[in-house]
Amino acid sequence: MTRLLDRYMIDGLVEGDAGVRVMRPLLRDVPAHWHDYYELGYVVDGAARHVINGVPRPLGPGGVFLLTPTDFHELRLTSAVPLTCYNVVIEPRVVERWLDSVGPHPAAVQGPPWLADDAAEFGPDFDRLWRESDGRRPGAAALADAVLGCILIELARRCATPAADGEPEMPAPTDAAVDIRRAVQYVERHFREPLTLAEVAAHVHLSPNYLSERFSRLVGTSFQTYVQNRRLRFARSLLASTTLGVTEICHAAGFNSPSHFGRAYRRRFGQPPSAGRTVGDGTVTSPSQKNN
Repeated sequence: MTRLLDRYMIDGLVEGDAGVRVMRPLLRDVPAHWHDYYELGYVVDGAARHVINGVPRPLGPGGVFLLTPTDFHELRLTSAVPLTCYNVVIEPRVVERWLDSVGPHPAAVQGPPWLADDAAEFGPDFDRLWRESDGRRPGAAALADAVLGCILIELARRCATPAADGEPEMPAPTDAAVDIRRAVQYVERHFREPLTLAEVAAHVHLSPNYLSERFSRLVGTSFQTYVQNRRLRFARSLLASTTLGVTEICHAAGFNSPSHFGRAYRRRFGQPPSAGRTVGDGTVTSPSQKNN
């Protein structure tokens, strides 16, 4: 008997037009779950084992993370005291507005999840975001939005992959690059649904043929391959972090046919989906998986 993971919804959490809610909870164990919003976190005190998409890593004071609506995570307390943290619930449109302003460096292309350890310098910004989020002072909403933008941009910079020696700096984004980034963001939010090139092209106000050509050139793979690989990565994270059946995971990831899902999974990862289950320490059973 399998158990569906909890999915936390933004309805009832965020009120008004700001699209953001800042909380400061005390957390103990939090079972695996996902959201329909972005989650930004900063740890003030305590420590936990943070499992993100099936991959465990330590989380302690000064740890920062930004998770997307497609990421699964759980927290297992490893300290004697609860985890004191800032927890920021953010509507996708708010995060994506700031991501559009980040530029074309690798972190912006890859997108979240973004994770940073030993990032105590973020603490004062989270403190201020918390204070301004109550909306009591003049201009509080605008200031809170600006502080949130600073956090997201600084986190993107910290998580960017620096250019190797001899590699040229990436140029300023062209209009086409901005359009493709918006297309990728749309795919990231909707890949579990029936998704067509025409639908994404309409969202970014491009013709399907133009989007297909630019997507392949800038992303390095075709639109259809990108969508399938995104679904496969999502399926692999479900296999690694849940007890859902393979057929349930097939449909949850956006595949219509279990047989097609199985063939695609084998081509991508060199093993059947059933081999992607986790063992006791949270690592996948096969060490020979290909890179994302």
